[in-house]
Amino acid sequence: MKLEQALSLRSQLFVPALSEQFIAKAGTRGADAIIVDLEDAIAPDAKEAARRALPGVVERIAAQGLPVFVRVNNDPALLEADLAAALATPLAGILLPKTEEPAQVLEIAERTRHAGTSLVLLLESAVAVLRAVELASASDQVVGLVFGSEDYANGLGVVPTIESMRYPAHAVALAARAHGRAAWGVVGSLAEIEDLGLFGRMARTARHAGFTGALAIHPRQVAVLNEAFGASEAELAEAAGIVAAFDAAVAEGRGAIQHNGRMLDKPIVERARALLGKTRGRA
Repeated sequence: MKLEQALSLRSQLFVPALSEQFIAKAGTRGADAIIVDLEDAIAPDAKEAARRALPGVVERIAAQGLPVFVRVNNDPALLEADLAAALATPLAGILLPKTEEPAQVLEIAERTRHAGTSLVLLLESAVAVLRAVELASASDQVVGLVFGSEDYANGLGVVPTIESMRYPAHAVALAARAHGRAAWGVVGSLAEIEDLGLFGRMARTARHAGFTGALAIHPRQVAVLNEAFGASEAELAEAAGIVAAFDAAVAEGRGAIQHNGRMLDKPIVERARALLGKTRGRA
């Protein structure tokens, strides 16, 4: 997947590699992309079966018109076989969990380059968050960073709330955006599937921190993420108005530009253009 497309992804839904129910309905959930999971959603004694099923699963989901990522196991006993199976399929990218070592990122990035696909890094520990800048800049094959709040919180012995996750989430988003990568995650708990109002606040907080989208572990979360990281009709109309007002003023040679009671300077106009461009990228 190219970086421009990665930046446009609001929601990515996890689908277990061996779940026929979720595979069959993947294209109906409204997600911008699908992550076929070989890691947490697959029992240890089913890992080999999941690898064997992977080519057919990826093909079926891709046929539904969706980009497909694969989350592999970052375990020495499993990683090589997972990568071999995943990179033999037409993927949007590899999702590498428990990323901490820039050297490992560089090695796997070269393999994704040769396979013609991309790499996404899942940062799930204090070490990973503190190395976020190094990890984001390890290779131009990296198109995005994901903040894994659940494992991060477990490592610190805290509950993943908006308040407790605010600093690490900002650190991951800043590292990703400073290097032009996409940033995915919520400021809080990805496990929140009942209180969708709270989940929406976590997602909107993430958007305001610089995240471009997030992952969903349940189909109910997808619409919430699409709304939180998307643009409303009112926001799009305002952005279009800003761009039109600025372009008209430039054409007329005017320096001071006002629109709806605001002075328009370069950052405001660039933000409006970016919003319109991101929306077009999903069309």
